[in-house]
Amino acid sequence: MKTIRIVLVGAGDRADVYAELALKKPEKMQVVGLVEPDVLRRGLMQEKYGVPEENCFSTVEEFVQREKFADAVINGTMDMLHVPTSVPVLEKGYDLLLEKPFCVNEEQLWELQKTAEKHGSKVMICHVLRYAPFYSAIKKHVMAGEIGDILSIQLTEYVSYHHMSAAYLRGKWANESVCGSPILLAKCCHDLDLMMWMMGGVKPTSVASFGSDYQFKPENKPQGAGKNCMIDCPAAIEGKCAYSARKNYLEPEIKWKQYVYKCLEGQELTYENCKNSLMDPDNIFGKCVWDCEHDVMDHQTVIVNFENGVVGNFIMTGGSSRPERNIHIIGTKGEIKGIFQDSKFVIRKPQGGTGYEEEVFDLFLTGEMDGEHGDHGGGDVRLSEDFVDYLNGAEPSISCTSLEDSIYSHLTVFRAEKSRKNGTVERVF
Repeated sequence: MKTIRIVLVGAGDRADVYAELALKKPEKMQVVGLVEPDVLRRGLMQEKYGVPEENCFSTVEEFVQREKFADAVINGTMDMLHVPTSVPVLEKGYDLLLEKPFCVNEEQLWELQKTAEKHGSKVMICHVLRYAPFYSAIKKHVMAGEIGDILSIQLTEYVSYHHMSAAYLRGKWANESVCGSPILLAKCCHDLDLMMWMMGGVKPTSVASFGSDYQFKPENKPQGAGKNCMIDCPAAIEGKCAYSARKNYLEPEIKWKQYVYKCLEGQELTYENCKNSLMDPDNIFGKCVWDCEHDVMDHQTVIVNFENGVVGNFIMTGGSSRPERNIHIIGTKGEIKGIFQDSKFVIRKPQGGTGYEEEVFDLFLTGEMDGEHGDHGGGDVRLSEDFVDYLNGAEPSISCTSLEDSIYSHLTVFRAEKSRKNGTVERVF
């Protein structure tokens, strides 16, 4: 198997995570090019991966003017830039690993699909949860027929209060008009993808969705609270507020560095530097969450009808005490139920009368989780390695998310948003 030469388009956190395979297993991957408009970020990534200066570009337009000098691109740009920056590299002949969501509207979806098809490109979407041992183990049990035919599939995602504030109230995905994605697409396309994956290619036919921004409306701001947590918010209010910037990002330790302290990149993240940053009016992460002019839903429910009569349900709630994803699949011969964060699930089967047998699968005990699994339950590094193997001609794994696979979940999200806004039931296919 040859070493796959990679160009990073968008040198942010997600592209960096996928590219780290080049440092861990250099015989599999080598980063040979960078496309990044931020000079500081480009320099940091150039040094980290040892990329020659002549292979560093500020725009995709500059990059594609060069003769093809790599095998594939890892695209880690922001959501609305995914298709505009991917089409030129596909036309240049590169294969592609593309961060999710791969598009922000249906027009972009079909544009990318047609471009990839025209050029015979291999395109893989970064639905990393498919690679987490928790979900891949469940998928194997479903594929083996252990619970029979699926009757019902339910998924929930509880977005913790600190993740909700860092990413969707104060952060890059707070406004659909800026990032291009509603929270159902930016955060929960993972969950809709998992639903489609567990259903094994059965088409979703219709969808209905309900949701609103209930908790974080400006009128719900605590009476007497200031505009900045660390400047003018009274201690009696700030000290009890779960969304305090001080508690969320500074004390007792510096947290959410890649979001909150982007403005300090390249500097030492000392307590004083971070404190001063949060007290700077230009840093939105110091601002009261009720004043951040976000337009995301803080809770949403999606109901999906499949062509074989199965109904899937997905519930997202923002502001939970701890992050948690649950899954419950009921089949004709049994059921699977588990909590992702615990890396544990059970398979139950009816035994007649009121009894049932239950088998518990703890992935830490089985050795599938080793305590060093990183983000997304160990999915990130497994995805990168699978992409490299895929380009080398290996049989795609059960987790491999082709562009065609991802179309079902993205279309479902687009139609679900239409349903939520219009109060209608929408056709998917």
